[in-house]
Amino acid sequence: MPSDRFRPPITLARALSKLGAASRSQARLIIEAGRVAVAGRVVRDPDLWIDPSRTAITLDGKAVRRAPFVYFLLHKPPGFVTTRSDERGRRTVYDLLPAGAPRVFPVGRLDLETSGLLILTNDTQFGERATHPSSHVEKAYRVEVDREPRAEEISALEAPMVLADGTRLLPGKVTCDRRRPTQFELCIFEGKNRQIRRACAHIGLHVVRLHRLRVGKLSLGALPEGACRELGPAEAARALA
Repeated sequence: MPSDRFRPPITLARALSKLGAASRSQARLIIEAGRVAVAGRVVRDPDLWIDPSRTAITLDGKAVRRAPFVYFLLHKPPGFVTTRSDERGRRTVYDLLPAGAPRVFPVGRLDLETSGLLILTNDTQFGERATHPSSHVEKAYRVEVDREPRAEEISALEAPMVLADGTRLLPGKVTCDRRRPTQFELCIFEGKNRQIRRACAHIGLHVVRLHRLRVGKLSLGALPEGACRELGPAEAARALA
């Protein structure tokens, strides 16, 4: 569940990221530029181990304090990338957040053409719990492929899989739709890069459409495509319970 506690010690760069002051990569540059002080002393080592709950950190002379936790539930449309900026000028999911939204990160990613439920938050412990396989948080997708899968192909998706590049995937859970033979629901408990598309390609299926339905107990409900709503901390906590 959401928590404001650190697990010290952590590096200074990670502390700045967890406090919402900058991304991890930006934090390293800020620290190396001499803009950060720890206990009143300028530090240029991003990998300095500290306990942020006991140590004062300042950025450009101002105290760095954790921003209140926020959680956004977004209905991502196809054609948006799950990054803060894009070198190719494509639209990003951050274009869909309310004006003035605090710095948040996506809890797992959806690729360019995948639609559906995406959570964005500044609560790193929530994000880690939602995405780590050991938490066993279910992610449910509606998958449409180019032909009706055979029984052995469904079985392959429900078994451990090793892709051609050596990537190991945990078993999934498939629910078929007899009314729509080229569609099925696939539940997974991890979130590796383009996992479902790669798993389907490995057994000879081409994904035509991919839509995330649920994460844990959270679903989109009637939220329109392209819209988002803010979750309260209690609702976010219940989603992963």
